[in-house]
Amino acid sequence: MTDSEVAVGVTHVADDTMKMTGCGSCGMYMILEGAPGKSFVCMKCRLIELMEEKIRGLEMQVESLVEFRKGFEQIMEQRHEVSEGKSSDLQMEAGLGNSEGRLGEESDQWKHVTKRTRQRKRRASEGEIELQNRFAELENEEGAQQVVTEGDRARKKRRAVSPIGKGEELMEITPNMSPRRIQDGLKRITRENGNGKNLQPEGTGDRLENSTVTRKRQVYVIGDSLLRRIDRPVTRADPENRRVCCLPGAKIRDVDLRLKRILKGAGKNPLIILHVGTNDTARFSLESIKGDYVRLGRTLKEIEAQVIFSGILPVPREGQQRCDKIMTINRWLRQWCYKEGFGMYGHWEAFMDRGQFSRDGLHLSREGNRLLGWRLAQLIKRALN
Repeated sequence: MTDSEVAVGVTHVADDTMKMTGCGSCGMYMILEGAPGKSFVCMKCRLIELMEEKIRGLEMQVESLVEFRKGFEQIMEQRHEVSEGKSSDLQMEAGLGNSEGRLGEESDQWKHVTKRTRQRKRRASEGEIELQNRFAELENEEGAQQVVTEGDRARKKRRAVSPIGKGEELMEITPNMSPRRIQDGLKRITRENGNGKNLQPEGTGDRLENSTVTRKRQVYVIGDSLLRRIDRPVTRADPENRRVCCLPGAKIRDVDLRLKRILKGAGKNPLIILHVGTNDTARFSLESIKGDYVRLGRTLKEIEAQVIFSGILPVPREGQQRCDKIMTINRWLRQWCYKEGFGMYGHWEAFMDRGQFSRDGLHLSREGNRLLGWRLAQLIKRALN
């Protein structure tokens, strides 16, 4: 066989392996080895699809922010109207009080003036000047003597009602004294007298014991094994009110079954962030995964809470086919969350680096764990504020 015949045979083999294929999206032709699939899409078209998806997500976020701003402006207008109504009521009350004072002076009647009267008196509103003489009733010596006599009579009456024995030190309890101050005074008197009796007024201990502390809003981050080692950045701001629940190997159905048990005692209107679905993409079809998300959504609506779904991360070890499936689910999940009133937070563009995953190509590395924890912590901060 001659050299020319060998060259012709090699050329025919090359023509059989290299085939011209057209992109199903843009129609551009490319020369590829082997027989590509029927729905072949070039890399540029895939990047354009990713960019369009990101733009749609930004448009949804802008719409939600505009609605939130409108609601906030309505609330502020209502508060402003309420505050204006209260200020007008206070001005009317101040005017009535001044008119009553003038009527009392004109009637020349005696008034009972005590030590606490000046403290309880309402301050004049801005722009008004009081021209009354507060000591008008004490100018007469007989009036001053009558006021002192009535004050002594009231002290004797309180001393007779007091549980302290005769000869012991008397502590006057006024309405303006706090329960803590009352307790300290009674303990001091008991210690000085040495009788060991409990001189605490009735009902004071009940008020101190029944005092309740307002509980902060609870935050729960629930998901599969990708939530390992993110509890520190997530709970650092408020360790008492933030929880990270990691369920290794969990699927959407598993979270649906355990959700109410996990949220037992969560309080009023907790914030729930769900990161689940990676394990489902390896075993179930798209329709099955969508059905599981819908059932989980019904369970979440039975609980009065703010819900945010975290987008599924890419799986580098599985190749392009599974990544396309995950992208399809994330796209549907964003639309479904917007329709059902849930939030959705995607991470696809932030986890395109292979170094953010461990050697198995499924779980995150330490760098990836730090990044996911930081992103979820920022998400919680924005959701709570």
